[in-house]
Amino acid sequence: MTPLDSGSLQYEPGSYRDPNGRVFYAGGEVCRGLNDHALRSWEAVRTKPFFRRWTDAGRIVRSERLAPSELDGLAAAQGWAGVLRHETIPFISYPYEWTFEMLRDAASLQLELLIDALDDGVTLKDATPYNIQWVGSRPVYIDIGSFEPIEPGEPWMGYRQFCQLFLYPLFLQAYKRVAFQPWLRGKIDGIEPEQCKNLMSLRDLFRPGVLTHV
Repeated sequence: MTPLDSGSLQYEPGSYRDPNGRVFYAGGEVCRGLNDHALRSWEAVRTKPFFRRWTDAGRIVRSERLAPSELDGLAAAQGWAGVLRHETIPFISYPYEWTFEMLRDAASLQLELLIDALDDGVTLKDATPYNIQWVGSRPVYIDIGSFEPIEPGEPWMGYRQFCQLFLYPLFLQAYKRVAFQPWLRGKIDGIEPEQCKNLMSLRDLFRPGVLTHV
């Protein structure tokens, strides 16, 4: 294999929030640099039955760890413990560009994947629609760094984020006929619980999910 061209390395601007890894482009490839913690998580997760099933079905982006011969010192120079190469998604879109149905389907993917992963002792440490892209009409989970082995009794750390970026936007459009796209375009962290609560009437408290999650 031809080593990656370190001279053409370009970081993905939207990947700055994860302290354990960073997405970058080099030589036409989409790659992810991993620190020690993220690399251990990847090695623990990649052989799990759920991960293989979802990857084979095209619901998790296909990924492989690059061999040292393909890196040519790139990992060491950037301080990474390892580097993954990802399947290229042909078109990138953002949640504030999606329809209601797209956000709903992405939310379903997030929850179905989490439930299946939990059966294999794995969790998703966050829950943002920015971790999901589309291949045609099929949502695909792209943030490999979100998978981590779960500790016994550990709560789902992504619950609040799921509510703010998936559930509350869907509530607003479904129950109040308020378009969610301007909210997500203006706030990268989504809709705060207090904001969603203030938009709900007494009648809305009896709608599915509102009293429990808002």
